Formats: sequence, structure tokens, C-alpha cells
Amino acid sequence: MQSRMTGRSQTRRRVASVALCVTTVATAVAAAAPAQAAGDVVIKLSCTDARKTFKVNATLEGSGAPTAKYDVGFRITDYIDDTRAPKLRLMTANKDGSRTEYPWNVGAQGRSVISEWSSTLQQPKGIKVVFLEGTVNSSDWAQFQCSDYAPKS
Repeated sequence: MQSRMTGRSQTRRRVASVALCVTTVATAVAAAAPAQAAGDVVIKLSCTDARKTFKVNATLEGSGAPTAKYDVGFRITDYIDDTRAPKLRLMTANKDGSRTEYPWNVGAQGRSVISEWSSTLQQPKGIKVVFLEGTVNSSDWAQFQCSDYAPKS
């Protein structure tokens, strides 16, 4: 049995959820170590939502300094057939203090469905921290989200 929230209650939950995400990003940026020295590195990011309905992964392989260029492999696993399509995106905190939000990538929906694809991430400003954010395509997205970041201090 599903319970329905009033509009005001749902709005409060969304505001609290967004505030939590912003706080997480700010804390991660403040705690981040300097970017990797020149040379190839592998960064693995992964998270699942609290309800364990999906999992998102990103693997970045490439050079972290002085400018960033990575080959990125994405993987989304949808664990249940609930009509919510999981999605993910990367965000970076750059060396010049700016932030870059990359486009959302939406996976297929359905029980035990895996979506995979690859891309390239280039950031001429250099990267201090890279974030992975996952959520779902639905009106109640705030209840289904997760994040991970690197480097961890």
C-alpha cells in the first residue's frame, strides 16, 4: 500500500533532499586532496539508492593533470520493475573553483536490466573532485538518489 504525501510535505522533502546534496558536494570539495599527478589514473565511482532499486557505476581512466582527459565507462543496473528509469551524471569541481555538470544519462527500465555505454570527459581547467550522482526519472525522484566522489581524503 502506498501512502500519498500532501504537496507541502513533498516540497519540504525535496528541499531537504536538495540541501543534503549541496552539503555533500560542498563537504567533498572542501575535503578534496589535490588532483593526481601527471600520468594515467583509474577512478571508480559507484552508488545505490537507499531503497536498493538501482545501482550506478562510472569508471574513469586517463590523465588527471595538468588538464583532465578521461575515457569513461557508465553502467546502470535497474533492480526492480517499478516504471522508474534510473539515470546518472558526472559533476566536477574544477581547479579554478568552477563546477561543471555533465548531461544526464538515462538507463533502460525493468527488473535486472543493465545499461552500459562509454564517453570521454575532458576538462581543460583541471579537476579537483569528480562526483557521480544517480536518481530516477519520476516525480518522486527525491526518494531515490545516491552519490559518490573521488578523491576521498
